[in-house]
Amino acid sequence: MKELNYPKVFLMLAGLTLATLAVYGIVSLRTNDFYKFLIWNLFLAWLPFLFSLAAHALYKRDAHSLLLLPLGAAWLVFFPNAPYIMTDLLHLTNRSGIYIIGGVVQSRFWYDLALLLLFTWTAWLTGFFSLYQFQTVIWRKSNLLLSWVFVLAACILGGYGVLLGRVYRLNSWDVLTDRHRLYQLMVDSVNRQSVFFTLFIALVLLVIYATLYSLLNARGSGSQGSEIGGFQSRRGSW
Repeated sequence: MKELNYPKVFLMLAGLTLATLAVYGIVSLRTNDFYKFLIWNLFLAWLPFLFSLAAHALYKRDAHSLLLLPLGAAWLVFFPNAPYIMTDLLHLTNRSGIYIIGGVVQSRFWYDLALLLLFTWTAWLTGFFSLYQFQTVIWRKSNLLLSWVFVLAACILGGYGVLLGRVYRLNSWDVLTDRHRLYQLMVDSVNRQSVFFTLFIALVLLVIYATLYSLLNARGSGSQGSEIGGFQSRRGSW
């Protein structure tokens, strides 16, 4: 696996986030601020990256630190917030009455569609880079096979988190503040439709992550490889 220059990855994601917020500002001035909740959702999508950034930095200083466990647990709880933002596309259907008038698609539909896709792209990139960081840590502590087992488990967890968030309206912090409700919803979610939904979202996440992974590791071999797509190994920067 390539070792990325994470300070520069952070700056890239921060720049993308600022650009996304700028687009939101333009669209909200042109239409309204209905989609202001996306800002909060994007903030939640950033949390797993901040946890993984801290865990990766801690691992480089002390590979046996016990603090890696709570950071990993916090990451697992908040990681589903990154893929969840995709489901906000649902609002395009809910608001179809203002997007299609007299059989004509209004321009604001395209503004809002582009806005939602941009928020989704930013959130997913942030989430997938956080997953890459944790996969790197696990790869270094064990081997590549176990790191991919972790990726698979994380994608399934992400799919299940999206299910709990969108279908059952559970928030990430309910894991700590309302465990009884969490347990009840987990029991209620054990059915064929929920399993299919979870595995379907997990497959989508895995396909997209594997694509990103391949792009980052397409040339060279091992952690000492040459640069790819602007990123370099631990001996360089992008």
